[in-house]
Amino acid sequence: MATAPERSWHELLDVLLEQQAALTAEIRSSMQERLSSYHELDAEQFERHVAMAVDTTIRLAAVTPPRLSEWQTQVLEQVGEAQAGLGVPVEAMLLAWRIGADILMERGSELAAKLGIDDRELLAFVRGALASSDVGMITTARAHRRAELERDREAQDRRASFVRAVLFGTGEPSELRARAKSYGLDPTRRYRAVRVRTDGEGSWQQAERAIGLASAARAGEGMSVLVDGDLAGFLAREPGDVAPGLAGLGPAVPLERLAESFRLATRSLTTLHAFGLTGTRDLTALGLRAAVVADQDVGEALRDRYLAPLARSGSGPEIITTLRVYLAAGSHVETAAEQLHIHPNTLRYRLARFEDLADVRLREPLVAFEVWWAVESAAIDAG
Repeated sequence: MATAPERSWHELLDVLLEQQAALTAEIRSSMQERLSSYHELDAEQFERHVAMAVDTTIRLAAVTPPRLSEWQTQVLEQVGEAQAGLGVPVEAMLLAWRIGADILMERGSELAAKLGIDDRELLAFVRGALASSDVGMITTARAHRRAELERDREAQDRRASFVRAVLFGTGEPSELRARAKSYGLDPTRRYRAVRVRTDGEGSWQQAERAIGLASAARAGEGMSVLVDGDLAGFLAREPGDVAPGLAGLGPAVPLERLAESFRLATRSLTTLHAFGLTGTRDLTALGLRAAVVADQDVGEALRDRYLAPLARSGSGPEIITTLRVYLAAGSHVETAAEQLHIHPNTLRYRLARFEDLADVRLREPLVAFEVWWAVESAAIDAG
């Protein structure tokens, strides 16, 4: 008696392609039943995505090893990108693939019994279907992730644009308040602008945490962005200390006036940098130092008046250093001499030499103040 010819598992694929419409409907229904992410999707678009994935999976299963054609790659990437755009989490999409693969193998097993396909051939079908499904999952997941990253990048760009508009005063107040609400900020609160520079060793993330911008952003109480290499932003809470970095701080103002606060924060940061200071400080703490940095005309005039005459002395730089330490020590001779590692009489001699060359008396408060301005201005220029 003649034996029936062996049936190939590829015949299963042909029959599954013929039954593709019913198979797609079953898979779509199961996905929606088991995954909440698919409940609200447009029915026509969702069915098209499932049909594209089912068709590609069945056809790819016949290829060993499974390798996508350029067209199949484009089809699956389109599915992954669309799912990301619809807000479907990648985890849900991967589980949907597993649901589809399970149903595909169940229907394949049922058809194998009807067609007389033996277990060996059925096992080959299962392996091919799983390998095909894995390739599909990887391809759509990669496209989904790319789309997510692009969407995140666009969202970050919009946030950065908003923060810059607030800090530089380039947006309409009503529009800024509306956008602030969309980011969870309270537009009626008062905020302080900050501008931070690291010491070269710390990271921006560390500075963000130290000053409180990171926690403020999570609580809807602030935002930040990089501006010309500095970390810039605003927050409603009291800022922390960023030492050994430096941060300029502006006054607390309404949201629509943050450009003014940021200008003063920038001025504070510039002053901190010029004087070699660290920590978080505002103009109240920095006082006249900010004026020394900003008013170069006055600084140049005072250097001409008090320091230029020292050029006649070979010890001019030494006298200037002595003056700076002496004035910083509150005009206390012993303290300044100790810091300079010299005898107090040596320090007194240098001060007297300065008074003779410049024809002034340091006991006069205005003279002492102007000399301080001159030597600090000179130090900033030299630095």
